[in-house]
Amino acid sequence: MAESLQQTISERLRSPPQYPQGRFDGRGIVICAGGPRYFVCAWVLISLLRNLHSVRLPIQVWHLGQSEMSEEMRLLLEALHVEVVDAETIIARFPARVAGGWPLKPYAIMQSRFREVLYLDADTVPLTDISYVFDWKVYREHGLLMWPDIVNLRPANPIWRMLGLKPRTQTSVEAGVLAVNKEYAWDVLDLALLLNEHVEEVYSAVYGDKDTFLLASLLKGGSPELVPHRPFGFDIDLVQRDLDGEPILQHRTGSKWNLDGPNRAVFSGDVMRHCEQALADLRRRWSGAVFNPPPRTVRALTEVERLVAVRDFVYAPQGSEPRPLELLPAGRLGKGKGVFEQHWAVIEREGELILQFYSPTRLSIELKCCADGSWQGSCILPVGFHVQLSEQTASQTWPFSNGRVAKSGADWVEALLDTSLFAAGFNDETARQLHAALSLLNERFDDLPEQIHARLANIAVPERWRRVLADACTKLSCSRNTRRSLALRSEYPHAFDPNHYDRIP
Repeated sequence: MAESLQQTISERLRSPPQYPQGRFDGRGIVICAGGPRYFVCAWVLISLLRNLHSVRLPIQVWHLGQSEMSEEMRLLLEALHVEVVDAETIIARFPARVAGGWPLKPYAIMQSRFREVLYLDADTVPLTDISYVFDWKVYREHGLLMWPDIVNLRPANPIWRMLGLKPRTQTSVEAGVLAVNKEYAWDVLDLALLLNEHVEEVYSAVYGDKDTFLLASLLKGGSPELVPHRPFGFDIDLVQRDLDGEPILQHRTGSKWNLDGPNRAVFSGDVMRHCEQALADLRRRWSGAVFNPPPRTVRALTEVERLVAVRDFVYAPQGSEPRPLELLPAGRLGKGKGVFEQHWAVIEREGELILQFYSPTRLSIELKCCADGSWQGSCILPVGFHVQLSEQTASQTWPFSNGRVAKSGADWVEALLDTSLFAAGFNDETARQLHAALSLLNERFDDLPEQIHARLANIAVPERWRRVLADACTKLSCSRNTRRSLALRSEYPHAFDPNHYDRIP
């Protein structure tokens, strides 16, 4: 095994990959956060960056698939001007073996759209505006800056023999924070990713991904640049320091944030108050569950679109006063949600549509559509009770009726302009494919340019991609308006005939 890994490393050192000029641009923050536990941590971290420290750098949050990040969670993060990246969609374009959260870290750093990356673990707590790290001279000169751990790698550690390196006593890296200029350190990042692709071997000797960046630098024959001050302990966590030895960041290595429960203190009391505010805000917005709806037919999805368009309903559970209930996109419930109504979905069962409500842990209520348009059913839990749901306002309809599809292109635009599309940098071929897809949709829907502008107002998009989409909107609007004019001339030819009214007796 060790010989095979050494051979793979030797081959990579002989033929290192070239940095992809033109693909990456600017500075940004990268965070990996999959699943409820780390989503809560990431929410607190990003809330501090945005609301306390006023950090305006673009932020990407990477995860592995829908099991780690639901559409609801994605929308919550996007409201904080965060780009949410499903790594599985990027891996399909830039293949690598990413076997879990730790190996995701070097992959996300490499494939993020930024040329310069400040990586932060989801469970870190910035005590100040940490983005000023990019301005440190030591970072600018070396292009890769790491922070030390409180422990060392010892000569007896098998990792040295495994990688063919001379045994030594080496300060270990605590990689909850890392700053890198990819143009300078591309080959080191590539080796770090390679080590994380061999998790079975490497992780048996070191603790996860953290020392793989250090080891990659040593394999390249470099001298790893570390902040000169070791972290110090606070409670059961570590506090990292800046170049002057001042506290800069607390890594909650021993105490993750709890959404509903007691939380250990932060090094700074003022920062702790903001953390508690962020947690309270998240409790109001999110159930704490990664909710993904069950498989749905086209008919069920169409009904979801209709119910979202209606949005406002009257919810009447037996034995309780009726209350307003909002059905929102992504299975979310707004005003009126309760213990048994935290998420919703529509499925089709034996030819019949079923409206479902979910508690944070299980399916709780099922309703069927009645002839009068209301939904009626009951709670399927032991506390069973009858439930009726009826529309509060009439459904909106699309104003065009000349045989075109009677719905907006909003859902298609939201699905197509996912932040993962822009997450790995700019690519001319992807831009051409995107324009072709939008042109096809423009033939089906009358509001596509407006929906693109609305989507761009709600998500973080790199400036180069924003220019591409703005140009596309101009062309799509011209094409749409020309088609509308031709359709109206066909439907009402007399209205476009200047002599028609002169002939009327």
